[in-house]
Amino acid sequence: MSTYSDLRQETFKGIETLASAFESLTSNWNLSSEFTGDILTPLQGSNWRGDAAERAAATITKTRNELDAAFEEASAIGKALRDAHTELAAARADLDAALKRAADHSLTVDADGVNISWPAPTSEADKHDPTYATTYKALAQSVADDIAKAVARAKAADTAAAAALGGATGKSKTAFQPSTGPEEQGKKAADLLKLAGNLSDAQLDELNKALKANANNPQFTTAFYNRLGPDGFLKYYGQLAVASADKGNRSTAVADLQKNLGTALATATDSHNFPHLSDEWEAGLRRAGATRTDILPIPKRADGTSAQPYGYQILANILRTGTYDPHFLNPVAEHVTQLSEMPGFWTTTPWLDTDLDKMKLLGYAQGSQAGGFNPMTGVLDALAHNPQAATQFFHDPKTEYNLDGSVKAIDQKNTYLTDLTVGGDRSPLQDISKGNYYLASGHAESPELLSLGHALEAATTGRAYDAPEGTPLPQHTPEQAAVMKDVVNHFGSGDGPKLLRKGADLADLAPSLGHLTAAYMGDVQGAMSPQDHSLTTYGSPADLNPGNTAKLLGALGRNPDAFGAVAQAQQAYTTAHIQDVMLHRDTYGAEFDQAVKNAAHSGGEVAGILTAGRTAGLVDEMKGQADAYNKSIDQNGMWGKTVWAMTGGRLLGDIPGLGKGMSLPANFLIDQLTSSYHIADPNTADPATDADVAGFSGLGAAAKKAVESAVQGTGLNPQQVEALSSAAADAARDGATGGAGLFTRAIHG
Repeated sequence: MSTYSDLRQETFKGIETLASAFESLTSNWNLSSEFTGDILTPLQGSNWRGDAAERAAATITKTRNELDAAFEEASAIGKALRDAHTELAAARADLDAALKRAADHSLTVDADGVNISWPAPTSEADKHDPTYATTYKALAQSVADDIAKAVARAKAADTAAAAALGGATGKSKTAFQPSTGPEEQGKKAADLLKLAGNLSDAQLDELNKALKANANNPQFTTAFYNRLGPDGFLKYYGQLAVASADKGNRSTAVADLQKNLGTALATATDSHNFPHLSDEWEAGLRRAGATRTDILPIPKRADGTSAQPYGYQILANILRTGTYDPHFLNPVAEHVTQLSEMPGFWTTTPWLDTDLDKMKLLGYAQGSQAGGFNPMTGVLDALAHNPQAATQFFHDPKTEYNLDGSVKAIDQKNTYLTDLTVGGDRSPLQDISKGNYYLASGHAESPELLSLGHALEAATTGRAYDAPEGTPLPQHTPEQAAVMKDVVNHFGSGDGPKLLRKGADLADLAPSLGHLTAAYMGDVQGAMSPQDHSLTTYGSPADLNPGNTAKLLGALGRNPDAFGAVAQAQQAYTTAHIQDVMLHRDTYGAEFDQAVKNAAHSGGEVAGILTAGRTAGLVDEMKGQADAYNKSIDQNGMWGKTVWAMTGGRLLGDIPGLGKGMSLPANFLIDQLTSSYHIADPNTADPATDADVAGFSGLGAAAKKAVESAVQGTGLNPQQVEALSSAAADAARDGATGGAGLFTRAIHG
């Protein structure tokens, strides 16, 4: 079915008859059951033994397998014929509709279906109508496009049918085709995707089911992506997404396809799997990523500019799903980042409303009207879900790539943290903006910044940013700690703190920076109290700079979302440290009282800076922020419990009356301690003053409670407990006063 003439003349009755015949054959199939009932069952009950019996059994088994293979082949042929008839009949219907529209408007279509002419004007009004020719020309072009689409649909159906029938029957002339293995199934699924915009709803459902069932099978996925090729994969999926944009009932199915393609791509590119895609295939994907891919029906506008997206803009959403091997993901991430650093690489095209609507399945999950044409978001989301790759991306020497994705230089200085956090109109995280006629927005967009923050969380903690609550943090590796040190130095110096303020260019990064600061609370308190060598880190130390750490804490204190996580972590760590001192009372001897004070004092310094930052932020706002801080403290309770598990939870088994892990009393204790940071009655008190009082008084109360909760089994009498807990409270407040003074004198956000 290769020409307009073929489609114009054919009715496809023969294909429909054949499809019905094969469907009837398989629906009434009884050869297998008859063979079993008439031959296998009686034979198995005969107790026939010996060489002849074994030879007969082998022959019978072969015959039974042939019958099963015959059924599989007949079923596959019937399905291929039915699918072909459905698509070819639909293509013919599309053609008939186009020809009827031509006839209704007196247009003449030539024998090839290419050239379309319109009647000359006859009336005086038409002869003098300046729009007569342009109107008919536009109508003729529209009909020509519809005819071309119908013929293309028929060609695609013809190609798919040939592939399906070839796969169903196989090459053997002496035996039926047995059920196909995963490689053949992968190729068959690839042939479905090749139908692109002509894929029917039923075929899309079949493709999704095949990918979902085999997404973790390297044989299937490798065959699937090899069959498509890197450029074909992007083109066919992009064309399918565009063709489905106006069909609301298909948007969910295409969104599912995005996820299934991502999981399958992760499996196919995992170098630990066998088989897996070659380095050449991956290099081809990078080349295709930096090349415009033809997915829109109109390749160029009147001004000559291309409306077609780059391959990476199509790939971005797919990368959001899957657990990727850094061997594959990091070269893609580095290449996309380097392209994004080229001013306007993704955003200089003057996109139109219609472009965005058609490509809404390629941008952000919420739709293209919100942007999504900078593929950095998808790449950063992929890193955020793949901690090993994220750490390598921000830590290891970088590889520089040419425009086509080939390697330009290796072992270069890694500057990605600095490059991606440039403010203003030099930001590589810019996206398109509706308010700017769909050109570059001129600054980093919120979704990109959130994704960058998530990627940094994964890189520094070794845990996916959205891991389920309760997922343990692994011990910090030297590489993760080094990234954390870079982050603190970057945002705790120069203009870094100011860029995190509300309304500043990088404000949306603050919540994630709060999370990773919470994860490194031992290092943070160690930086603020370098003389206290009893403070422990969780894994490799980050060796944080005290001044930069203090400035970052002050900046995070200004942000309600960041404040909650850091406050929770600080209280949990300080409580665990106090309890550790209590458990080792004999070790400290005469210095025991001072050790408790030191533990409370070091936490107080961190809390003092944090609280001073919060107070400064409230002074700036003076309203509406108190509730935000209280809510943040409550919502970030997981960070207190996570840090407790990292530092002090292991000690609970040594305290009489408490079990190992996060016991109910300890769980309640953490909630009680951190609630002391709440700002009371923000509607009736000056929020800034109330926040300052709450921070300092609550901190002292928390330190006192930490001591009181740790005295079980120590033999201390009530008077000793009161003296010790009060001293701890005073030390915490002293530390907070010193930290707040440091903020006031030298930091100022």
